[in-house]
Amino acid sequence: MKKTIISAAFLLCTTALWAQNDDAYNASVVVKGSYRPVIEQAQKLNFPTEISDTLGRMEHEFRYSITPTRIKALYEPSRIKAARIVGEPATKLYNNYLRLGFGNYWTPMADLYWSSTRDKKKTYGVRINHLSSWDRIPGYGSNQFGNTGVTLFGKYIVGEKLQLSSDVSYEHDHNLYYGFHDSTLTKVFPSYTRDSISLKDYRASYNVASWNLGLKSMELDPYKLGYAANVHIRDLWATWGQSELNLNISGDVRYGFEMMRQYKGVVYLHMEWDAYTNGLLTGDKMPLGYTLPVVQDTARTWSNIVKANPYADFIFRGLQFHAGLTAAWDSYTVNRLTTFRLFPDIVVSKLLLNDKLALSAGMTGGLEANSLNAMRIVNPYIAPGSEMRATRHYDFTGRARWSISRKLEADAEMSYQLLRDDLTFAPNPLYALGNVYSPLYVDNNRFTLGATVAFVNDEILTIRGGGHYYAYGAIDYKDTVINSALANLGSPLYRPDWDALVSADLNYHDRWFFHLETRLLGSMHADADLTLPMRYGVAAEVEYRHNRALSLFLKMDNLAFQRYYLWANYPSQRALFIVGLTYTIPHK
Repeated sequence: MKKTIISAAFLLCTTALWAQNDDAYNASVVVKGSYRPVIEQAQKLNFPTEISDTLGRMEHEFRYSITPTRIKALYEPSRIKAARIVGEPATKLYNNYLRLGFGNYWTPMADLYWSSTRDKKKTYGVRINHLSSWDRIPGYGSNQFGNTGVTLFGKYIVGEKLQLSSDVSYEHDHNLYYGFHDSTLTKVFPSYTRDSISLKDYRASYNVASWNLGLKSMELDPYKLGYAANVHIRDLWATWGQSELNLNISGDVRYGFEMMRQYKGVVYLHMEWDAYTNGLLTGDKMPLGYTLPVVQDTARTWSNIVKANPYADFIFRGLQFHAGLTAAWDSYTVNRLTTFRLFPDIVVSKLLLNDKLALSAGMTGGLEANSLNAMRIVNPYIAPGSEMRATRHYDFTGRARWSISRKLEADAEMSYQLLRDDLTFAPNPLYALGNVYSPLYVDNNRFTLGATVAFVNDEILTIRGGGHYYAYGAIDYKDTVINSALANLGSPLYRPDWDALVSADLNYHDRWFFHLETRLLGSMHADADLTLPMRYGVAAEVEYRHNRALSLFLKMDNLAFQRYYLWANYPSQRALFIVGLTYTIPHK
């Protein structure tokens, strides 16, 4: 009997050990007790409000820096199964707001936004915005301008695999070519006074209608097939018979791969066709001060830019690689001859010091069309029938980002760029008042050195500061007369030698919000004999949130009260103050 009991115990132990090694064996444990759901505190994102210098036309600020840098991380954190809390009531949604304000210089503003509420399949809405000014500058007359736009948008998910999106928009902008003094007007046209001139003679207006249609797969796994496509149509018509039609079709495909059985990556292909056609039907009208016979109407012709950008992102021995190239066929030139161009697309990055230090270096390039719509946004005082070209850039960049602590981060960058047909502007000599600009294309090389520092104390205080230094070489305007007068200036027209920005945001008990910003822009050459002085702008905003539905705000711009010039002969207004409120209607 004793031997039988010992044998049975031995067999049971052996069976238990075998069951623990069986991969197909699953065990579950049920624990009964009180359950206390806990949601961990997460860091809240806080995006400070930015203030634009509206009366100085800062929405048309010259973007002179072209330094694209693409860094992609292939690391994927392990997925955590979503938790469900039963019985929690739906919170109120704030899917709309109405923002109204009014300032000195007769400056009304309005912004209306509305969108649909919770829905797993669809989203749709509308946004309407307006900003204008109707005042005068002593000695220069009215510098009124206005920007009004409306956008309808929508998105729909088909079968949890495909997302369709679309938006339709219309925008109307107008501004006056007020950049001539009364003494200049009397000298050029002795019988004219500013009050005797109709505003239509130097008032430019632009109407832009656009439509976008896009689709993309909802596949989130980068190692499975993903794709996206978009169609964009934009039609522009403006005063003095100007028109432009733009058709842009683009698509992206991606697919993951395995390399040497231990390294994974993703290959991509981006294709884009960007086509433009322009027209000029001036009739017998041109901007005030034009001294030659009326420009002849131009025939509409198509100009195209076709791009193919294959590249791959992968990690190899601790280095992150973005390796590819961009092939482009360019007929966006004066003679519309198609030219083949090739640009590098390579970025290498590395994380060090427990991911606190990120280093990257790259060689990239690209081709962008300087269309009528793009130029009038940069400079709203361009001449009808302006020449259009595409800018080519080859960029060699290096960047370092150092997370010094949880609250402090520093970023430094250095780049060297080869720019061909880079866009700048100069007064058109055919306009006697000197208030109309034409595009001026220049080949140059630019060295940029920049740094930024950010201090973020949770969501209470954020301080940012930084700047850039620019050095130029090998300036060539491609015109013998212009080049001999401007090539020795040391920098192209309307290019500063440096810029700087310091900003601070303060959140006081989620009730008061303060924003202070200082921008500095170095001196710029306007022509061979004129240099625009350094511009220093100070802006601030205060907002009081009475509750989640109602808030009051005060915007203040150009608090230095300076009469600065972004473009020669176009002085700005002095300090701007806009007071207003934002109201939201909550929905369940």
